[in-house]
Amino acid sequence: MRRFPTRDEIISLMPQTDVIITERAGVIDRGIIEAGQRLKLIQRIGSLHYDIDIVAAKECGVAVASLPIYGVIAVAEQMMMEIMAVLRRVFPLQQTVHRDPESFTMSTPLNVGDVPTEIPFKSRRTTEDVFAFNWSRENRVRMLYGKTVGILGFGEIGAELARRLANWNCKVLYSKRIRLPQLTEQELGITYSGQEELLRESDIVVCLLPYFAETDQWLNAARIATMKRGAILCEAGSGSVVDEYAVADALRSGQLGGAAFDTYEWEPIKQDNPLLALANSDPSINLVLTPHIGSCGDVSNAGFAEFYENTMRLLHGQTITMRVN
Repeated sequence: MRRFPTRDEIISLMPQTDVIITERAGVIDRGIIEAGQRLKLIQRIGSLHYDIDIVAAKECGVAVASLPIYGVIAVAEQMMMEIMAVLRRVFPLQQTVHRDPESFTMSTPLNVGDVPTEIPFKSRRTTEDVFAFNWSRENRVRMLYGKTVGILGFGEIGAELARRLANWNCKVLYSKRIRLPQLTEQELGITYSGQEELLRESDIVVCLLPYFAETDQWLNAARIATMKRGAILCEAGSGSVVDEYAVADALRSGQLGGAAFDTYEWEPIKQDNPLLALANSDPSINLVLTPHIGSCGDVSNAGFAEFYENTMRLLHGQTITMRVN
């Protein structure tokens, strides 16, 4: 096992290597593949394989297989839930259904010249012709269909999220230190963007940025101010990348139309966290807070055993699964 090996180090190990298992720690190019006289399988942990020379592998008779990561898929599903919950104002509207029906009003039928009057709603049993559509007169519920979604920090989670957003006819922008190959962009239906441009153009910003010294509190008040007024922010990267006080202020002012957080600067979340304080003081605020559960799912051990499944298949002369060449 090697952590951040150099290309020369990898090549030096290849003559005795039957299987490479890789998590995108570097390019697996023709030179590496041709150095593997015994090489039979390159197993990618993840769904992206743009940095493996598929043509060279095929020419050398080496199978290449990918493996989606259950925890990554779970985070992508969490992001879809957060986006939809904020767009549809799920948490603020839960408060609405607890109100007395008569606290809402409806307009009486009018004749020509009548002055409009409002009368309290009376709850009635619904039938084919009896219902009270949108009795709270909520006018801030939004759709995901056709929205521009910007993904800050794009790896395996971003790829899984982009695949899901494609079914909603969304325009997906992404930012990444090193741009993806054009073919990968086309396969995922995504468009490369600079970070500042992405913030300006997106209706929904999903922050998946990892923590580095240069990303500490990167999404601050100044950058939030460049976003579309009423845009939505969803956070599942490193919590310390986002200025939570700035987000709380932006929610109060309406600069942000909603926000969802699964990761925080301090975890477990401190009780004086500005987002938690805001949610507790104003139940009508459009804010979703979850306790860092993104990678939780119903598959035990996060699929670690599956990392070696194709190696076992190779040893037993069985067919390689999820092969990409």
